[in-house]
Amino acid sequence: MLNPDLFNSFQNLCDQHKRILVISHVRPDGDAYGSTLALGLSLRAAGKDVVMTNADGLTQPFQFLPGSTGLTTTLPTAPEQDRLIIAVDCADQKRLGSAFEQWQRTPDVNIDHHVSNPGYARLNLIDAESPATAQVLYEIITALKWPLTPEVASNLYVGLMTDTGSFRYRQTTVRTFEVAARLVEAGADPTDLSESCYQNFRAERLFLMREVFNAIHFANKDRVAWFCLTPEMFARSGATPDETEGLIEYLQAIRTVEVAFLLEAMPEGQTRASVRSRGKVDVQKICAEFGGGGHRLAAGLRTRLDPAALEKKLLDLIAKQLPN
Repeated sequence: MLNPDLFNSFQNLCDQHKRILVISHVRPDGDAYGSTLALGLSLRAAGKDVVMTNADGLTQPFQFLPGSTGLTTTLPTAPEQDRLIIAVDCADQKRLGSAFEQWQRTPDVNIDHHVSNPGYARLNLIDAESPATAQVLYEIITALKWPLTPEVASNLYVGLMTDTGSFRYRQTTVRTFEVAARLVEAGADPTDLSESCYQNFRAERLFLMREVFNAIHFANKDRVAWFCLTPEMFARSGATPDETEGLIEYLQAIRTVEVAFLLEAMPEGQTRASVRSRGKVDVQKICAEFGGGGHRLAAGLRTRLDPAALEKKLLDLIAKQLPN
């Protein structure tokens, strides 16, 4: 739980600034989008001049989110000096993107739930026990009595739902269900939002899944499973990188799999990895070896290693933690 004094400090900072910018990490997921929009819309309803942004702008799978048309791609030109900068759901300042780096500014506020977050802002509101940044924001918004409109509640619900795997992951608590219930009371429609998240894909995503299923590998007596996304897979399927969200869950669904990971060759010469654990392996420690981070059960990284080299290193590190 966050110290209530942090709420007051955050309130004071917002009171001192009429103009505010909310930003999240590259390759935003449901929690990043939901948290950005929820905070931005709540502040806007409270009378603030708010900009909502991230390095990738609005991707197709999340166009259903209320207020999403107001979300922009991060510009290389820095905002006004008096505009308060709030980073949400971003464990590492570098993940705010290259355009943000050109601003040569440090975020004023950092709101997050990742245990690996070092606290890089002037004011840090980090609750590593929370399963989603959306839950952290719910506690903040309600404590400060900021507007919790149906649009704000819907975005928070999507952030909470997606980062808990539809309330299945280990960090989901009684409080998480209480927050979800309060969000439904405030106007979030769980059926419509679930359908928009999980039954709203293009056919090209299905074609990409076919490519993925033909490229799955197993190791350590089927306790480790992985696949590598390649440019050729995207070309053959017609899918885009923003349509890969959730593919790793098919590996996690296999009974024997303790650790699952995906690799993706990025255009700028980097390799991205997303790693998941059933509980016996701390994947946050593994990703930290490459400068990445996240949680014990879910973490990620980016590296200059090519996919083959990274695959070997990940398998070695995972094997060291797997019980005999």
